[in-house]
Amino acid sequence: MAGFGVANERLRALEELEREIGASLHSAGSVILELSKEKPQERHLDRQAAQFGAAVAKVEAELSAQIRYLTQVRPGR
Repeated sequence: MAGFGVANERLRALEELEREIGASLHSAGSVILELSKEKPQERHLDRQAAQFGAAVAKVEAELSAQIRYLTQVRPGR
C-alpha cells in the first residue's frame, strides 16, 4: 500500500509541473503582447521575462527530478 503514496506524490508533482508550464506560457504570451505594442513598457517586460525564466527553471528542475526517479525505479515494481 505504500506504493500508492509514492504514486500520489508523483501525480501531484506532475500536476504542479503542468501548472508551471501553463504559467510559463502565460508569461511568454504577455512578453510577446507587450513587445507587439508601439511603446512597450520596459518594467512590465522585465517582470514578465523574469517570471518566465523562473517558471522555465522550475519546470526544468522538476522534469529532471522526474527523469531521475524513473531511471532509478525498477521495471515491474
